[in-house]
Order: sequence, then C-alpha cells, then structure tokens
Amino acid sequence: MSRRKRFWIILFSILLILVGSFKTFGAQHPCCPEDPELSYLLSPKPSQKFHYLVRYETFFSAALGKEKGFFVILPEEFYQTPKVKYPVLYLLHGYNFHRRGWSWKAQSQEEARRILCEVKEEEYHWLLHEDIAVIAYAMMDLKNRTYRELQRSLEDRFEELSRYGGLLKEDYSPKEIAQSIVSHNLYPRGNLDDPFHRIQQMIIVLPDGDNGFYTDENEGKRLFPETKDQEACDGFRSEEYLNYSLFPFLRMKPSALGKYESYFLEFLRYIDTQSQYKERLLPLRGIGGMSMGGFGAVKLGLKYPTLFQSVSSQSGLLDIELLSDKWMLKMVLPEFLEIFGRLEPRRLPPGSSLDLKHIQSNNPVNLLKQKGVNPLPPWIHFDYGEKEGYSWIMEGNQNFEKVLSEKSHQIPVQPFNGNSEHNYQFWRSRSGNILRHHSDIFQKMEGGKSPLN
Repeated sequence: MSRRKRFWIILFSILLILVGSFKTFGAQHPCCPEDPELSYLLSPKPSQKFHYLVRYETFFSAALGKEKGFFVILPEEFYQTPKVKYPVLYLLHGYNFHRRGWSWKAQSQEEARRILCEVKEEEYHWLLHEDIAVIAYAMMDLKNRTYRELQRSLEDRFEELSRYGGLLKEDYSPKEIAQSIVSHNLYPRGNLDDPFHRIQQMIIVLPDGDNGFYTDENEGKRLFPETKDQEACDGFRSEEYLNYSLFPFLRMKPSALGKYESYFLEFLRYIDTQSQYKERLLPLRGIGGMSMGGFGAVKLGLKYPTLFQSVSSQSGLLDIELLSDKWMLKMVLPEFLEIFGRLEPRRLPPGSSLDLKHIQSNNPVNLLKQKGVNPLPPWIHFDYGEKEGYSWIMEGNQNFEKVLSEKSHQIPVQPFNGNSEHNYQFWRSRSGNILRHHSDIFQKMEGGKSPLN
C-alpha cells in the first residue's frame, strides 16, 4: 500500500471518529450559544459524571413557511445499539406569555432573541424547566433497582446540573426536587426499598408550537407583514410585530399564528420518513403536554387515534368553550381570538369574535362525547393542581372528569411541588408519573397487547 493511500485511509478514519462524536453529542444551540444549561446537555464535557444525548435540529415547515427548531432526547445506548428500535414520545409546551409585549419591548431581532434565551420559553420548556432529559435518563437507568436508588440518582443528577447553572436560585434543592418526583408523586405510599423497574427506553421529541394552540388558525388570513427572517431562532424585526390592542405596548410576534395542527402533522411525517432517526422508530407514539400543550396533546390524540397509542395532559385546557370572555382573551391570550375566531387589532374586545363551531370541533370535552369515550381508557392520563389559579383550567379538567365518570384527578399541595400551582415546579414533580404512563402503554403494545385491554 502506498504512503499516499495510507494517508487518506488514516484521514478518513479520523473524520469518521469526529463525525461520530458530533453525531453523538450534537452541537451548541444556535440561538443561545452561551447558555450554560444548554451547553451542559448538548455538548457534555469530559468532566461531567452524567452525559445526555440531546440534539437540537431544524426542519422547514411548508405549513408555516419557515424553519422550525426542535429538541430530540435519545436513549443513552442509542449509538451503541444500532439495531434497536424505540417508541417516540412527543411532549408539547405551553403558552408563552413572553412572546407578547406584556413585560418587554423588543425593537430588534437581537433583543427578541436575547429575551427568548433569558426566559427559556416554548421549545425550551420541557428541557430546561421540567428537566425531562435528567428525569428520563434516571428512570431508564438499569442501575436504579429500587425507588431509593432512583431518588438518590436524581439527587446526584440535579446536584451536577445545579453546578453547571441548570437550576434557578429560587428553585428547590436537588434533594428536594428528587423527593418531589419520587417520594411525593411516583411512589408516595410505598417503601423506597421496593423494586423499581426502569421505564421503556424511548426517544423524546420536543417541538416548537409557538402560541398556535396546535390548531389551524380559523380564517387563514395574514395579520402580520411578511416575515423576513425564516430561520428557526425566534428573533423578529420591530416592523413585523402586530399591535393587537389599543395599548401601544401590547404586541404579538409574527410566528404566533398559522396552521399549527397541519404543521404538527407535517412534523410527524418528517420524523417518520425524513429524519435521521426514521430507521430506528417503532410504530408506537405517545403525546403529552402541559397547559396549552395538554390541550394540544389530548385534542390531537382524540382526533387522530391511529397516530398515538398514549396521551397525557398536565394542567391542560381541556374545555376551551370556557374561554369566552373576549376582554380577558384580548389582554391575556389574544392568539386564541384569531385562531378560534377573528381578532380585530387596535379595537376594543367586543370588535373581535369567536367561532363556536371551530371551538367545538377542537374542544377535548366535545371530542370525548363525540367518540363515546367513557369511562377513562388506560391510554389517557391527566391531572391538574389544587391551586392552578386559572378557573378555565380547574373547571375544564373537572368537566373532563364528568364526561369520563371519573373522580378527582386534582393533585393536592405537596412538599416541593410548587404548591400545585400552574408552574414548572409542579409539572416537574409529576414528570415521573407522565413518563411511567407512556412507558406502561408502550410496553403493553410492544408485547402485542392493546392498551384497551
């Protein structure tokens, strides 16, 4: 073999190793490259005890006409076991109050991007607020054979996460977070030395739904000027936002409205047929979400039952007919008015309208009634907090319970669970229960059993 040929073989081998390394650990998030927690998760350092296979990727959505970003959390052994296939769990985020000009004024793309990185909303939520990768990895770890070991593992993982800037100063301690997940929720009345069986290995996908309620906008009209920036980062120019109120500081970002149900179905097809993971997927899908995402998960799960085998909701908007106060909507959830009716910019709320037919056709409570779902099937899991603070959350979940002939799924105030309020600490404390629900269904389906049995 010639020296030249050996040189190219060695160079090619080095490139393969490097590509494999990049493939394993992904790259820095292009929108927030300096964020310490994103660096910890996306680009693990050799000094870290715990490493996570979290990737940030984009795809172009024809339904929305722009690039959309999303996170993928891969099982720890994903690249070591190339023949193994996995179910997929899609987790939908909630409404982003920072997308509107409620507490800030973004006059440039750079400023809007800075705010996005500071508040860590939208597609960041499950990853950086609920810490779903940390919790999922601990629950998939074979070394955790008892609930006590699981709780200790979670404490160790959150302790390291805290050292890398992953916990807010006002958050609970790593020990308290671990207790909230295990002792107070996942196994509240058991002996911590009882056996813990790890959850199903799965791929978790975190899409960006903006403030679109995972629903196709009612009229299909364009309220905003043409968006000049088609990249996935949520920056925007000051001339592109919509002043939707008589108050000059109340504005919406351009990408807050559109065909978001069509976009999500398009995204599913992309993951199944075009993504680099397409050959590694079992025909098993779960969908879950919190708040607006809980609404989206239940609605999509009921509308497309052949697409999803398991559904979950935390603090979901499960009866959207309760959202009928146009004064409240115009100030708090203005996108709802346009998605489910007609938003009249710079006019008093009575000038806007709601389309009851469009609301009913997307209302989880109505979809339950239409499909005759009663009692609660094992593939649906939902809960909500005792102190949510929003009447449409409390009443909506209670109406959902009535249709299913169910007793209360209300979670009382517990230690370290955010007082069962509408916040990330509450949702994080219940994340182990959510993962367990989807895992149980996946395992039954993979074993050839229907979840309806």
